[in-house]
Amino acid sequence: MTRPWTVTPLAPTLGARVEGVDLATAGPGELDALADLLYEYLVVALPDQNLTTERHVEIGHRFGEPLIHPFLEAVPEHPAILRVLKEPHERETFGGEFWHADITFIDPPSSVSILHGIEIPELGGDTLFASQFAAHDALSEPMQSMLEGLTAVHAYPDMAESPASVAVHPVVRQHPVSGRKAVFVNPAFSVRIPELTSEESRALLDYLFTHSCRPEFQARISWTPGQVLLWDNRAVQHYAVNDYHGVRRRLQRVTVMERPGFG
Repeated sequence: MTRPWTVTPLAPTLGARVEGVDLATAGPGELDALADLLYEYLVVALPDQNLTTERHVEIGHRFGEPLIHPFLEAVPEHPAILRVLKEPHERETFGGEFWHADITFIDPPSSVSILHGIEIPELGGDTLFASQFAAHDALSEPMQSMLEGLTAVHAYPDMAESPASVAVHPVVRQHPVSGRKAVFVNPAFSVRIPELTSEESRALLDYLFTHSCRPEFQARISWTPGQVLLWDNRAVQHYAVNDYHGVRRRLQRVTVMERPGFG
């Protein structure tokens, strides 16, 4: 069935704005079509949405198991919805100023994040995304081959290591739907490569952190009230731009975890 949606690519490597979708009433077929667009574009922006907390979590179930975050505060209405909030007097943004993929310190890691903009500054507060497929494809063949045999330890910052705060993942991870390979380390959570010496590990991680978020791999997405962003954490990193001091910014996020054998 042809759907009256308008799909506008946002950058050469990733990102699309999809207009004509109403997440509040979308049926299973429409959500499947939206998932296909997400796996093609990696980040999908849906303007002018009106989601209840229950519907927000329900949509999350299409992509995985909604996470109840072990360390961060949820909204009162539902434990699986994180409060992403910066008040006018605050200088630091939610989660800090790091490139990262959400929830890589758990195994299996997250699949998709769904972020709903509630209160949005008139200017500022954009989110940058970088394709980790593009990052992998831009590496030389010898570097790709070397990375294939390596893993990385991912840890939640400033926490004692435990099953809730540490996981080990391949440095290069194959996407379960597309089969494409992505660099899978990030500055917020990846702390060491155990197969290497500490000096080698630090040098290689520093290189990959810089390489993976080069400008040519990026898309920059601005926010409007009601907009929903979906992104695939297995294929992108993101960065919240902290350039809106003195105003309130409030969003709500559901992040879902991979199910074995499920996209």
